[in-house]
Amino acid sequence: MPTSTAALIERNEAYLFVHRPSGGDLSECWELPGGKVDPDELPEEALRRELIEELGIDAHIGDLAAKSQFEHRGMMFELLAFHATADLATMKLREHTEFCWRTLSAALALDLAPSDRTLILRLTR
Repeated sequence: MPTSTAALIERNEAYLFVHRPSGGDLSECWELPGGKVDPDELPEEALRRELIEELGIDAHIGDLAAKSQFEHRGMMFELLAFHATADLATMKLREHTEFCWRTLSAALALDLAPSDRTLILRLTR
């Protein structure tokens, strides 16, 4: 089963969410930063790589916080969420249009990517 990752980057009890641009896959949805795990790559390595590629931040990837499964285009995926820390002073949105900070429960009011909504519901139980 293909695997994706998500970063739980916390500041003042809120988490970093990023907004996808219009026109692409999951157009204009909010999501936790992260991405797909490549073959022969550990999930933590993939998440660190994705954060560098998408946000220009070098993060320390911590413990696994939660995992869930979701369906996308008829295929099942596993989503792994890790606690992460990073210096956000150098953050640049390279693949997203904006960012926001939300508590997990407040994030449920955003137009979330379905995979992230499932994961956040699991985290807020």
